[in-house]
Amino acid sequence: MRKKHGLAPYAYLFFSMLFIIGFIYYPAIKTMFKSLYLVNAENHPVAFVGLENYRTLFSDPEFRGAVRVTFQYALCSVPLTIVIAYALALISAKKRRLSRLYELLYALPMAVSMSVACVVFRILFNGNLGLINHIFGWSIQWFTDKNYTLVVLIVIGVWLEIGMNYLFLLSAVRGVNRDLLEAAELDGASALKKVRYIYTPLISPTVFYLFCVDMGAALMMSGPVIILTNGGPNGATTTMIYYMYRKGFYIFNYGLSYASAVVAFAIGFIVILVAFVWERKGVQY
Repeated sequence: MRKKHGLAPYAYLFFSMLFIIGFIYYPAIKTMFKSLYLVNAENHPVAFVGLENYRTLFSDPEFRGAVRVTFQYALCSVPLTIVIAYALALISAKKRRLSRLYELLYALPMAVSMSVACVVFRILFNGNLGLINHIFGWSIQWFTDKNYTLVVLIVIGVWLEIGMNYLFLLSAVRGVNRDLLEAAELDGASALKKVRYIYTPLISPTVFYLFCVDMGAALMMSGPVIILTNGGPNGATTTMIYYMYRKGFYIFNYGLSYASAVVAFAIGFIVILVAFVWERKGVQY
């Protein structure tokens, strides 16, 4: 006999759907709509211009540079974050007396706010008084040399994301069937072979999930740029989202800002779709 639930399930979903529509779908649709208009400095559409904002956007060398910088950042930070977190998870997979201590230390970065972390790294990488230059005997001006500024942002991004990645991967590693590991040991499998043939295939769904989350966050990165570099030097750290931010809040070209937001979303969406193509072949459930 079919159960009658009445309005209860819809009541449970109502507030979450209201939040999603109000804070995600409505702003997204409004952004797409305004990207087709000439928008004045007060953020009001004044004339329909069709795809003119997009033509201006793709002809702008600054935006093309922003796309390049964004992918450089994402393609460096995301693999590094996952590999380091995976290594830490393997090291701490076996529970020991001090497990809780170093698990806390490895996960601690996720409890630190991005702005505080940026201030700390600004001091560490200070070209004249920073601890990094002092330890290694370097004289690199990390925030004014365009060859090194993006490196600092990658280091910050990796450090901030390691905590969450570590917790997910530690849980996945500890969830691997012990019988498989013991059988591999009896067959004389080395630690590297166990990682390659047992751990990695079995935790691949977690790795794929973290890749999608980290890649989405990396493609949308702007906070450290706003706090530390303002896109400089000479556009070396201008990402797609910082480009959008600058066009909207510094130059007040809202039409171009909206268009860049739509393109950034489209690029991120395509990257995740491509990742799902890999998921069919590389992820084992």
